[in-house]
This record gives sequence, structure tokens and C-alpha cells, in this order.
Amino acid sequence: MKKKIIVNPAIYPVFIIAIVGTIILIQRLITTETYINTAQEVATYIYMLAMAFSVFYLGRYIIKPVPLSYDNNEIVIKMYFRNDVRLSYKEIVKAEYYNRYMRLIIHTKQKKYKFTFVIKTSELKEILKKKVKDSDF
Repeated sequence: MKKKIIVNPAIYPVFIIAIVGTIILIQRLITTETYINTAQEVATYIYMLAMAFSVFYLGRYIIKPVPLSYDNNEIVIKMYFRNDVRLSYKEIVKAEYYNRYMRLIIHTKQKKYKFTFVIKTSELKEILKKKVKDSDF
């Protein structure tokens, strides 16, 4: 039976708060506000750009969830609008997991696959340690 890797659900409230903050900043930019000085107005523009970038950065991983499932024989990566990729553990050259960033990176000879904000990876890490020669966990 194939097991799935899921996105950390704690990231969803952060994404919602970032969207609300960005909307409030956009509203503040559109309406006429009286600023104390030019530095406050410039800081508002810079902060709005930073919030928009963070919403975009988080949204990339939230809008399309982690399309990864695995069992003892292979890893299946669901590719949107294309055929699914099936990787046997022999095809994987290197596997890395960064606990601080919750990021799983799988290297093959042709391509590198990145998965961010993933949880419930302990079983997959154990399988990768056994079956992949170069694994960094």
C-alpha cells in the first residue's frame, strides 16, 4: 500500500495571515493616508513588497500540495498536467532531508526533485537510508 507525504498543516494559518496583511497594506496604499514623513511612506511600500513576495513564496507550496507517495519498491511523483514519474530506489543517486526547513530533495541522474514543508517522512527516510547509497539525513 502506498503511503503519502503531506504538507505541514501549520503553514496554512501563516499563509492566511500573510494574505490578510497584504490586503491591508494594499488598501493602505490605495487610500489616501497622511504619513508623518517620507520615510514612513517608503517603509510602507517596501513592507508591502516583502509581504507580497512572502505570500507568493508560501503560496507555491500550498496551492499545489506535495505529490509524493511511496512504498518499498518505488516512489511515485504526481506531475500535474503530465505523466506521473515512477522512481525505483536504484535510480536515485542522492537523497537529502533538511529537518530545519522540512525539505526533501531527491537527486536522479536526469533531474532534481524538491519537496518543501513535508512531514511524516520518518518511514521514507528509513527506506532511503537502506536503499540509496548517498543519503544525507
